[in-house]
Amino acid sequence: MITSAARVSGLLTATRNAGASDAELLNRYVAERDGPAFAALVARHGSMVFGVCQRIISDWHIAEDAFQAIFLVLARRAATVSPPGAVAGWLHGVAVRVAKNTRRGELRRTGRERPTQEPPEQVAPDAPDTDLRDVIDGELLCLPRKYRELLVACGLEERERRSVAAALGIPEGTLSSRLTAARKMLAGRLAKRGVAPLSVALIALNGPRLVACEVPRMVLVSAAKLGCSAAGTVPAIVSSLASTASRIVIHRILAPVAILVLAAFGAVIATLTAGGAPPTTQLPVVASKVTVRHTEPPKTDPKPAPKGPNKLLITRGFKGTEVDRHLVLVDPDGKNEEPLPTGAGKYQPKQAWFSPDGSMLAVIGMDYDIQTQKSSNPLYLRKTDDKDAVTDLGVECQLVIWSADGTQLACTDYPDIPEKENENGMVYTHFLIDVKTKEKTVLKLPNNHLITDWSRDGKYFLTTSTEATKDSYAMRLHLMNRDGTEHKVLTDKTHLSGMGRFSPDGKQVLFVTVPYTIKDQKIDFNTATFAVLDLVTGKTTKLVDFQHSADVQQLCWSPDGKRIAFFWRDRLEGTPEEINEKETTTAVVVCDPDGKNQKTIAIAKGKGLLQTISGLDWR
Repeated sequence: MITSAARVSGLLTATRNAGASDAELLNRYVAERDGPAFAALVARHGSMVFGVCQRIISDWHIAEDAFQAIFLVLARRAATVSPPGAVAGWLHGVAVRVAKNTRRGELRRTGRERPTQEPPEQVAPDAPDTDLRDVIDGELLCLPRKYRELLVACGLEERERRSVAAALGIPEGTLSSRLTAARKMLAGRLAKRGVAPLSVALIALNGPRLVACEVPRMVLVSAAKLGCSAAGTVPAIVSSLASTASRIVIHRILAPVAILVLAAFGAVIATLTAGGAPPTTQLPVVASKVTVRHTEPPKTDPKPAPKGPNKLLITRGFKGTEVDRHLVLVDPDGKNEEPLPTGAGKYQPKQAWFSPDGSMLAVIGMDYDIQTQKSSNPLYLRKTDDKDAVTDLGVECQLVIWSADGTQLACTDYPDIPEKENENGMVYTHFLIDVKTKEKTVLKLPNNHLITDWSRDGKYFLTTSTEATKDSYAMRLHLMNRDGTEHKVLTDKTHLSGMGRFSPDGKQVLFVTVPYTIKDQKIDFNTATFAVLDLVTGKTTKLVDFQHSADVQQLCWSPDGKRIAFFWRDRLEGTPEEINEKETTTAVVVCDPDGKNQKTIAIAKGKGLLQTISGLDWR
């Protein structure tokens, strides 16, 4: 196999570290933005990546642009490669997607430019191997990560088994048996695609042997420089291809499900409106009595809640089309915004919550595998004022609620992939984690309930239930006992209600509500609003109209209960492709509990479904 790096002088020759593993190089680049480490990765995997580009894209110059775009995606999203040693498989997956997307654009362009007087030449039906190399790349992308990584490293890159096993942290014997299984798995998929039996047999025996292409020196050097702070201006076509690739990847992660606690609310609403935009009506600003079952409020802890820093904690998700996950502290008036470092390479924050005294944070991280399109969400603890005091609690979840004394965390988990939903909606699992011992205790709550808060006395969970049948939908608030039984239903089926949060004194619940009639099975987003339920009187008071054509993303109370905060995101309509190109605004708002005196304290812009703000808490 031709190794392009061996022929490159200047930048690559001076910086390539042949002794370092992929994981070491990648971690060094993520933590320190080490340009030489990035250049070494380009040199090491460039031939394989350029081979993919050449197999899929017919135009050599466009293939060169795509090659650089692939490594620009790596430069921008290196922290998402998991595990760090799986760089080869990650790059192959990105390369296939970028190259195929580029080819589609190339075909659309040439289709407009080429005369159409003569019909295109037909491909003979008895030639199933015509695009065999292209088919192999596509089928490799469909294999489980642990198998694909081996076939790419040992087949496409022709690396020694010993070095690949060391890079992936597995015994060489395990690698050999797994490689054999991978070859058979790939051969089986190719057989189903109609590939000739002889080709299938050879691949089952020897694995894929796709030709790696030598990368032109200047192209290789240009790609290596993308990891340097002094990289200079990136060519417009390369930047465009990389940005499109990032949007495609992120859209595939985030479009099917909500990123945060709104998964249930967003899923039901999306289902209700799937048939088209419903007619709009104006919601009157009135105190409305939604039918509520009377219940006594949870008894609160007689001790006052510990005094916190009186800061809002905002989790920023993306900036434009790029990953920009970090935590920010800001005063309730929007002043004194300051970043809260998370420690380079330790975790990417998806959302974070203050402990009751404000000294600790429970942080859900976000790790994403670009090939399998699966996310993992590990749970961490860290001190608010010390980015390096981080504890991995050894579990994954999507939502966390602190106990009033700060000794436990109530966690809810649900699948990131829609295929794992059952026919009646999302399936949730619940458990408690002891902050000191890390002991995990399963909670026997119904699997269609989402925990959104925990009473101060620790007796009740505030949950949102979701039900979806052929004829109706329902989303309701509940008080649930610790043993999983129902204490009270708080809202009826005339509204879809969710995202409930207890007031600091435990006597009120703030939530989002939308009128809904079973007969019409339609709702109007413009009638969605906040409401406050008084647990003593059973009265629900709707807040003043929300003035934006947007979706409410999260709610929280101020520590003294005199203010509330929420953030909203523009509501986008159209096809996924159209939505992906639209600019969207997300903003954090602070107001009175009745919805008056709204003040925007933070704002962010992005594109499409990218979550530019993805978390909010106040302590």
